[in-house]
Amino acid sequence: MRLKGLDILLTYKCTASCAHCCYRAGPGQGDTMTLAEVEGYLTAVADQPLEGILLFGGEPFLCYDLLRTSIPLAAQLAYVYVFTNGYWATDPDTARQRLAGLQEAGLDYILFSVDAFHQAHVPLERIAIGIEAARELGYDRIVIDNRYLGVPDADNSFNRCTQDNMARLAGLCDLTSVEVYQGPARMVGRADDELSSYLPTQSTLPAECTLPDYLGSDLRAPTGVEIHPGGWVDLCAGLALGNARQRSLDEILANYDPQAHPIIRLLAREGPPGLLRLAQRHGYAPAGGYVDGCHMCYEARRFLHPYYPDHLAPAHPYLSQ
Repeated sequence: MRLKGLDILLTYKCTASCAHCCYRAGPGQGDTMTLAEVEGYLTAVADQPLEGILLFGGEPFLCYDLLRTSIPLAAQLAYVYVFTNGYWATDPDTARQRLAGLQEAGLDYILFSVDAFHQAHVPLERIAIGIEAARELGYDRIVIDNRYLGVPDADNSFNRCTQDNMARLAGLCDLTSVEVYQGPARMVGRADDELSSYLPTQSTLPAECTLPDYLGSDLRAPTGVEIHPGGWVDLCAGLALGNARQRSLDEILANYDPQAHPIIRLLAREGPPGLLRLAQRHGYAPAGGYVDGCHMCYEARRFLHPYYPDHLAPAHPYLSQ
């Protein structure tokens, strides 16, 4: 496997318990990487053709010292960016201090989450304070990420809330040159529990599994992985290639073989419907429809997790919390 992107989840701990979170991050989660683990992962991918490294969580500012120390290590290999919910921007001085510390470490790309899900937990005013602080410090890229329920123009209360939040934010701070990304919330993890019932089920679902584009789109030749606290190396959340505490990360990547992985092999050949059929052979009874292929795949994987604990891991995304 040749990596263009590496996503490092520094922690599952978060100030929020967002309804759409595929990792089920939240205040009660304590799993956090050590600096030695981060150093080891970065050393293992030093010969990869990396273009970007994402440091996130959970909420990475909750392990600020680890985040700050990890940035210059990652910056030796690729462009580094950090994803945050902005809870820490309680006032301008605090925001500048936090962001200046990361900037001194080598960061110039910061992403803030703004949508109905995050703003249920984080005041929008803090996002405005964080954006203004990043602008004053001269950050090269300031990005807002919106997650929508379904497509962005779907008319539902969550999307209307997100649109209202963006309109309010434009009145609170200068969004000139701030980039905005829009994408759907995937029905994985907590989103399956809390949001899937708001979307219509589909009568025809895709026969192929398409990875998110940031992972390379193709199960047969993915170009990205995410590493979880606890060492699990995943494609999608809960779809493990191995554990870097048991085998080195460079070995896991070098030996990637979709045909040798019972879940990926089936997904590559038959897509989510094939995984659903496997779950049914183990006794799974479909609950009444799926909103898309990712939803079907996750539901099947969640049921199959006890049967394939080393391939559907970590358990974290599958357990209601």
